[in-house]
Amino acid sequence: MNVASNWFNSVTKNLQSYRPYLPAALTLCTGTGLSLIAAAVVWHWENQRMEAEFHQQADRLNAALQQSINKNLDFLYSIQAFYSASTEVSRQDFKQFVQPALARNSAIRSVNWVLRVPAADKAAYEEAIRAEGFPAFQIYERDADKKPVPVKVRSEYFPVTYREALEADIKALGFDLASNPDRKAALEKSVNTRKIAASGKIKLVSNDRLGLQLFLPVAGRTSSPDNSANSRENIRGVISGVFQITNMVNFYLESLNLDHINFYLYDNSATAKERFLVRYDSQTKQLIDNPQLEQPELTNLREPICENHSACTRTFNVADRQWMLLVLPAKGYNGLSAHEGSLAIGAIGLLMTGSLTIYLLMSLERTAKVEQQVRDRTIQLKERTAELETALKNLQQAQFKLIQTEKMSSLGQLVAGVAHEINNPVCFISGNLSHAGEYTQNLLELVEIYQQQYPNPTPEVQAKLKDIDLDFISEDLPKILKSMNAGADRIRQIVLFLRNFSRLDEAEMKSVNIHEGIDSTLMILESRLKANGDFPGIKIIKEYGSLPLVECWAGQLNQVFMNVLSNAIDVFSDENKKDLTRKYPSDSGFLPAIRIRTELLSYNCVCVRIADNGAGMTENVKKHLFEPFFTTKPVGKGTGLGLSIGYQIVEKHQGSLRCVSAPGEGTEFWIEVPVRQQPEPSVANISSAVNVSRF
Repeated sequence: MNVASNWFNSVTKNLQSYRPYLPAALTLCTGTGLSLIAAAVVWHWENQRMEAEFHQQADRLNAALQQSINKNLDFLYSIQAFYSASTEVSRQDFKQFVQPALARNSAIRSVNWVLRVPAADKAAYEEAIRAEGFPAFQIYERDADKKPVPVKVRSEYFPVTYREALEADIKALGFDLASNPDRKAALEKSVNTRKIAASGKIKLVSNDRLGLQLFLPVAGRTSSPDNSANSRENIRGVISGVFQITNMVNFYLESLNLDHINFYLYDNSATAKERFLVRYDSQTKQLIDNPQLEQPELTNLREPICENHSACTRTFNVADRQWMLLVLPAKGYNGLSAHEGSLAIGAIGLLMTGSLTIYLLMSLERTAKVEQQVRDRTIQLKERTAELETALKNLQQAQFKLIQTEKMSSLGQLVAGVAHEINNPVCFISGNLSHAGEYTQNLLELVEIYQQQYPNPTPEVQAKLKDIDLDFISEDLPKILKSMNAGADRIRQIVLFLRNFSRLDEAEMKSVNIHEGIDSTLMILESRLKANGDFPGIKIIKEYGSLPLVECWAGQLNQVFMNVLSNAIDVFSDENKKDLTRKYPSDSGFLPAIRIRTELLSYNCVCVRIADNGAGMTENVKKHLFEPFFTTKPVGKGTGLGLSIGYQIVEKHQGSLRCVSAPGEGTEFWIEVPVRQQPEPSVANISSAVNVSRF
């Protein structure tokens, strides 16, 4: 009893001695278990992702193959359309039409025009071909030893009449395709159905590679109403194309990522022995059309990607035949390299668990708590500092925008008020000038009549006429009235431009003429464009295209034109004369110019391009061009907000503002806006970002 009690006490004491390590042990066990569970979950997710990616790649491969096949079929259809649209196609016409496609597409080995020749027309047909420069021409076929022999008597023949191939081969001319068993079935089907038909795989004579031959019938100029008995007689001939299968398949493979993916291509319409067409080996990245290697290497499958083989097959049509694509994962597709994430999570979890365990064993609770508080406090201070910096920057930007908005609003109201006040007296002056001109003309006519009736006036009248120079007054007074009328029209035009530029009465989007806004902006900037002292002036080149009315906030868009044009004018200011002198010496005859080009890029997009022939800008300047407060001008010459605000205005119009420039090449701004706006927030929601001019 005492022995057992002593043993129990000893065990209890030993367990109590390990009690401080219990949290570390629990942490180690829990962390290890969670790490392994997380790794297993991610492993399973990676398997599902790999399976989904595999099937997506198979679908893309199937679509690419179908696209490649359709491209080659479209070429034959284009020849059919060429024949259908032509009364007669000569050998030279056929060559000129076919040769460009042969040069571009290596999959096309040859293209042939096969004329349907009834037995009664055989002799005349052979004589006609001989007359074209082929004296030994005759319709022939090949015997069992592949040697050419005269064709056997049949009711009709399908000889190769025109032929264009990658390798020149006139020996094929006259060969009766109906005499070849490998091609006859497809040829007969094409003629009988009057649709495109394809042969099974054939061995190409030029390179012993596998290929196929397509037949596309060409009907006569008039079709027979009897589609059964007479449809064959209405066939003029057949367009035949010979294609190399590996080149057809390889055309789109470069655009696909087929690492660790093999595929096999079969002809489902052929017999079991002849089904194999080509396979792709991802290890060598080659297409192999050796029939001895047609069996898939199923030992490399990774479940469950292709547990059901039908999930890894795709079918598509080649003319009247059905091809099958079998896609299989290659060795290493789902290996350890594909599970780097789960392995990394497991390793990181175990590493963190071990580190935490060691930390618990070696650190004091109080020390850990203080360190954690210090770290948390530091992070909070950094976050708070970043928030304060961001808030200060936003406040400065908002404050400046508010000031500029108020300036622009006051300026717009002043412009509108002045324009209105000027417009009234100008209208009064302009309206009365026409009457004054009429009255003046009447008085002059009256004086002329008086002179005719009384040619000898009194001496007092003669003296007065001489004193006032009546002839000069008669000639100059209409000119003065005309000049006054022109001045009044000019004032009215300036008032119109000012109202058009400010657009303060338009709170909603309207369809406007973009060119009017540009012209109004140029009128306001006219004083900066004129020659002055040593400044030769800036030449404005307008290349306006035919544009529809654009739905926009015209005043805001005019502000964008104002900011961009002001920057273009500033390029030729005194501050930039050094750069311009470096680029254009004083004796080069350089004339500052700004070119404004407008064009319709698409049915719903107009583009305004404003370019100068200044010194251009560097890539570093272009990177910061649309950032708020960024400017290359001296202090007090610019705020750096003009292009930033212009960018926001164009963006709110669902458009884009971009810059094309290089040192020494000038600068060009592209302003693209849609003709019709998509539904967007009201004007009130964007007013904070617009109506700010640059000063």
